[in-house]
Amino acid sequence: MVDRSQQQDARAGGAKNAAPRWPAAPQGYALRLALPADAPALESLMRDYFAELGLAPDPGGLDADLAGAGQGYLRGGMVLLCRQGRAVGCVGLRELESGVGEIKRMYLAPAHRGGGRGRLLLEAVLCLARERGMRRLFLDTRRDLKAANALYEAAGFRDTSDYNANPRAQRFMVLEL
Repeated sequence: MVDRSQQQDARAGGAKNAAPRWPAAPQGYALRLALPADAPALESLMRDYFAELGLAPDPGGLDADLAGAGQGYLRGGMVLLCRQGRAVGCVGLRELESGVGEIKRMYLAPAHRGGGRGRLLLEAVLCLARERGMRRLFLDTRRDLKAANALYEAAGFRDTSDYNANPRAQRFMVLEL
C-alpha cells in the first residue's frame, strides 16, 4: 500500500491526482502516482526502455506523449513503482476518449523483474483506469516481448484490430473493465 505521505503528495495536485487503492506492493517497494518532481526519473526510465527495445526516441512523432518529460502522464496518469524511494518501473495511462483509455510506456528495470512486480504495475494501472471511470483499455506491444504478452493475456486482454497505426507495434489488445 502507499504510505500516508505519498497519498498526501498525490492529493496535493487535486482530485484527479488522488491515488487509487493500490494493490499491495512487496516489502521495500511502493506504488505511487508520478509528480512533476519525478520528471528526471521518468526520463531515465524511458531512456532505458528505448535502449532495451533498440529504438530511437521520436519526440516529434510517435513519442510526442513523452515530450516535456511526459507532462501529460505527470498530471496524474503515470504510475511509478519505487524501491527505496527510487523509481524502478512505470506505466502510463492516457484517455483516448470518454471512458476509453490506453496503457502506454510500461517498463520495469531488469534488476526488478520477476516476483510479480510487472503484474503489480499492471494491476495498479487497471485500478487507476477504473477510478478514472474507464470502461475499456487498449494497448499495443511487440510479439517478441513474451513476458509482457503473457502478462496482458493473463489479465484478460484479448487481441483486437490496429487502433492506432503504431508502426512499432505488432499486436493490439483490448480489455473491457
